[in-house]
Formats: sequence, structure tokens, C-alpha cells
Amino acid sequence: MTLQPRPNNPIEQRKQAVRRYSRNAVVWAGAGVTGGVALALLAHSWFFLAVGLIVAVAGGWSNYAKVQKIVNHRDQY
Repeated sequence: MTLQPRPNNPIEQRKQAVRRYSRNAVVWAGAGVTGGVALALLAHSWFFLAVGLIVAVAGGWSNYAKVQKIVNHRDQY
């Protein structure tokens, strides 16, 4: 929840959505790699590293696709 009013301007709404999804992509990728490496070191298994990389790629790609959809949006005039 935010204390600032939500913008009514559709361009500003898209800018905020791009910022949110870009930040989420970085968080997913970083957390997936870090978690995978940490679990692999703790469990002495390459399986967890692979799972962490899969999570990082899937989360990062999902948010990247949302950003690309917003960036390529064309307004109807």
C-alpha cells in the first residue's frame, strides 16, 4: 500500500509498471542464483544449483516478458 496517489496518466502508469517488473526480474534472478548456490554448498549437491538457476531464469524471463509487452504497447489515437 502506498500513501501517494495513483496516477491517472496512462503513460505514468506504464512507467511505474516497467519499474516494478524490472525490479522484480532482478530480484528473481538474484534470489534464484543465490539460493541455488547456497543450497548447493549446504547440501553438497549440484541438483539445488540447477533448480536455483531454473528459478532465476523462469522468474527473470517472466518479468522481462511483461516489461517488453508494456514497452511495445501502442496507444490508440
